[in-house]
Formats: sequence, structure tokens, C-alpha cells
Amino acid sequence: MSLPDPDSPAAPRTWTKSADRPLRSGRKSFGIWCMARALGVPVPWAAVRQTDGAALLAFEHDRLVALAAAGERVPAVLAFDGQHLTTSDIGTTLDRWLDAAVPAERLPVMCSACADLAGFHARGQWHGGSQTRNLTWDGARFARLDFEERLVPGMPLDLVQRYDALQLLLSMTRHLEPLGAGAVLQVLQAYARAGAGRVPDLRPFLQRLLPRLRAVLWLVGWSPRLRSSREARRLRTVLDGMSAFVADRAQA
Repeated sequence: MSLPDPDSPAAPRTWTKSADRPLRSGRKSFGIWCMARALGVPVPWAAVRQTDGAALLAFEHDRLVALAAAGERVPAVLAFDGQHLTTSDIGTTLDRWLDAAVPAERLPVMCSACADLAGFHARGQWHGGSQTRNLTWDGARFARLDFEERLVPGMPLDLVQRYDALQLLLSMTRHLEPLGAGAVLQVLQAYARAGAGRVPDLRPFLQRLLPRLRAVLWLVGWSPRLRSSREARRLRTVLDGMSAFVADRAQA
């Protein structure tokens, strides 16, 4: 039996997904379907319901290959046999980076992430799961992972791109809330500036969403416990930031 050489470099980290892993339950699928529609995104039921692990894995494999061929920063496909997909590691996810960062460092990186997403969209791409847990940040560049969501061609590309932007914003709320509504405005402006004339305008989409969020906040207000909850504070901050963005036509 030989021992590992302590001076040799460690083997590169890899990740393997299996077609046999637990899939999204019917209850969770229904919850996602309802939530998306409540946010003004009519995601088809077939896009959220997961029943065939092999088909899901093949879809992600094809997307990763296509995105890599287009020059996008995604995990490299190392092996795929129809039942297992092995990919390279692409670093620390943005949500973990934000958790570890000092508060003063967070907003510039969140703005950069939104600008980077706008560039991704401007190149005709879409993510489908653009939350901070599915982005990585190495201090210089962002990369994307987890491409299981089958939203296109079932939905128009421009709507999926708006949904991407909303997912990214909402996944940042716990780090944006302490900074106030102005921080929400800044990340939305970063997306708008970076994609000006090349990505769908978020303002009409958010303008239609605002009354729904206000209704949720009004309902929450009936409960003293919920009214002062962390979730309500975050929703209030996002609502105020979105309202300021919709009203600000300077970047339109």
C-alpha cells in the first residue's frame, strides 16, 4: 500500500450528479409553480415538475456543453453516461462569499453580479436558476452552475431573462436589507446600465409586480408578529427599492 505524496498537488475537485437522486416532489413543484405565477411569471407546469431524472440530467448536460461552446463560464463536463454527470468545480458560490465578506465589500460585488447577468443576457443566454447559490465569484470573474430548469422553449426568452434578474435580486435580499432601499436601487440600476438597449427592460415587469408585493405587505401588516419579522423588513426594503427604480426614468 502506497501513501500519497504530501508534496504532490491535490486532485482537482469534481462534482457528480446522478439520475437516481431524489427529484422535486409534487408538493414542492406546486409551490414553485404558484410562487412563480404570483410573481408574474407563468412558468409551465411541465417546466417545474420533475419526474424523469435521466431526462433532467441530459438537459443539463446539453446546456453546459452549449454554454461552454459559446464561451460562457460554466463547469466543464468531465464525464456523462446518461445516468451520471461529472463536472469540474468552479469555486466559491456567491452566497457563501457574501456571508463571509465584510459588509462594505458586499454591495459593489452584488452590483457587479447584476451587471454580469445583464451581459450574459445580452449575449442571448438565460440561466433559469440565477440565485446567488448558483453563481461563483473568484474575486475577478463570475461563473454559473446548475442548469436543470427547463424554461426555454416553454417560455419567451425575454420573460425568462426578467425572471433571472428577479431571482438574483430576491436571493440578495438578506444582504441588501441592512443597506436599505438605496442598495436595491443600485443593483437594479447596475443591471439596467450594463444591458442598456440589449436586454429586456425590467421596469414594466416590476411595475406590474409592485401591486402584488404591496398586497402581501398589507396582509402581513395585520399580524403584529409578522409585521416586525425579518422577512417583512426585507420585503419592505425590496419594495421601496423597486419602486424607486420604476420611478427613475433616467436609466430607461
